[in-house]
Amino acid sequence: MMNKLKYVIFYYTHNMKLKHKLLISHLILVFAPIVIITAMFYNQLFNTIVANTKASELSVARETIANIDNNIKDIKNVSNSIVEDSIFQQLLSNDSSLNAKSSKYKDLISFTKNVNSMIDGNAISDIKIYLNENYQDYLDNSTLSKSGLYKPITDIDNSYWHGIFASSNSKSLFCPTLYLTANEVARNGQLSYTHKIVDSEKNEIAYVSVYFNKAHINSLLKKYTTLPGSAKYIINERDALVAYTNRNLVGEFLVDYDDIPPLVPDTNKFEVKTFSSERCYISYLEIPETNWIMIFVIPVDSIWSENKMLLLEFIIAYLLVLAFVLFLSLSLSNSIVKRISNVITTMKTVKTGKPTSLSHPPEQDEIGDLIETYNFMVDEINVLSDQQIKAASELRTAEFKALQAQINPHFLYNTLDMINWLAKKGSTDEVSEAVQTLSKFYKMTLRKGNLTVTIEEELEHVSLYMQLQSMRYDNKIHFTVDVPDNMLEYTIPKITFQPIVENAILHGILGKESKEGNIVITGWLEEDTLVFLISDDGIGIPAHTLEQLLTGNVESKKGSGIAISNIHNRLQLFYDTKFGLTYKSKEGDYTEVEIRIPATK
Repeated sequence: MMNKLKYVIFYYTHNMKLKHKLLISHLILVFAPIVIITAMFYNQLFNTIVANTKASELSVARETIANIDNNIKDIKNVSNSIVEDSIFQQLLSNDSSLNAKSSKYKDLISFTKNVNSMIDGNAISDIKIYLNENYQDYLDNSTLSKSGLYKPITDIDNSYWHGIFASSNSKSLFCPTLYLTANEVARNGQLSYTHKIVDSEKNEIAYVSVYFNKAHINSLLKKYTTLPGSAKYIINERDALVAYTNRNLVGEFLVDYDDIPPLVPDTNKFEVKTFSSERCYISYLEIPETNWIMIFVIPVDSIWSENKMLLLEFIIAYLLVLAFVLFLSLSLSNSIVKRISNVITTMKTVKTGKPTSLSHPPEQDEIGDLIETYNFMVDEINVLSDQQIKAASELRTAEFKALQAQINPHFLYNTLDMINWLAKKGSTDEVSEAVQTLSKFYKMTLRKGNLTVTIEEELEHVSLYMQLQSMRYDNKIHFTVDVPDNMLEYTIPKITFQPIVENAILHGILGKESKEGNIVITGWLEEDTLVFLISDDGIGIPAHTLEQLLTGNVESKKGSGIAISNIHNRLQLFYDTKFGLTYKSKEGDYTEVEIRIPATK
């Protein structure tokens, strides 16, 4: 400890910059007591406000849940009273005929009026009973049809909630807006509680849907949300949004249903979560008798909104004192070290780029001599730097051209041998096709000009190569290209794909007993990087060979791997060492070569 203290004292008295030394001295003498008091006050104030806010918000959240629960219970009671009504049960009996003079019919009319009277336009916006085709008499009856209560199931066949009932054993379901059809949302309500009724054979015969307004639930959430910037929202187990206080804030603070329990293990507490760099307190409560949860999020910054004035007054006083101290300290230090600081600041630009000269006013003191000497040094360094950059660029271009010029002549010999064999067979059409393809291939290969070609041209080049190889090996090698059109205009060094494909044939597919296989080139964009994947289902590459492949030192009877290492080296020469090839292989199964280059046109 003493050694560290001695080091700090020595650094302060000998190594620290003069400007900082003067500034720190004033701050220590004037500001240390203020900083200590401020830290204590701020910490205590913040903790008190946060604790009170959390307790208050949890209490308010439970009150909100209680109100929503009461509303939900009312809705369920309405639904249950309909489903359990003896007249409704009679309606669903096997006798679906209607007699306008019968007591049953009169009871049904009374039941219908009673159900419609439950619609208050606020908590309950509408009620519908959906019947299957066995109850067409009820649907066709003018009096019942005019009531608007009864609808055919076909009206909601395409709804999301009907699909959920069809694919599960659910007997009832709370439906958010997402589950409803457009007609339901427009005519009935944005939310619903639906009860499914089946016969003894589990076949659907009816649905009772009690619709209610999302605005009513939203208003309950908003009523108990007071902190600015905070949000409450309700989601179900399928992450469907049920209700919210503010749609924009919900989009910012949205959390998936399954992620909430691990994030908030104790619903009596808040946990901290960061949303887009904004730290927030988050908690949730389950809504009884539903599959819904209410999530409430409070930005940390918003907690101070109720205490702005106190905090603002404190900060203003703090800043005024700080400004006065800094003014005194900086005035003193600038009078001594201003010009030296300018020299040091300018000299630091050497770390990020070329050094720049300083303006040199007519000053004859030691600092003036320092600036003049520094400017002379900068001029000399810039001249030498330009010469070095030019020489390095010429050397890099020369090395790249040398690597690019290494083309395997065996492919030409083998192709000419194939053409000769086809000619002896009398396959004149195939000879003509092979000669034309070979001509186009070497025309593209030996074309002078730019060191790069477009992706489209490079793919055409390797496709010509594969046409010749396919002819040579009796069309047993299948070649597929899957590269998006939006990548075709980007550029790539010439003859990048062909050596890799050749390696896949010679050392991968031809190593199989069947001599048959597939080669696939796929491509995609990752931000500003082009990525290509060349894969084959050949015999793969042993692990020890895979490690040496990009070095050109492969010990193999079939080759040294120099062509592959050449591609890797010239990509790194042309671009940067972070680009090039990456091999992945499983012996006896497959080989994948990933090529990464910058996206340039």
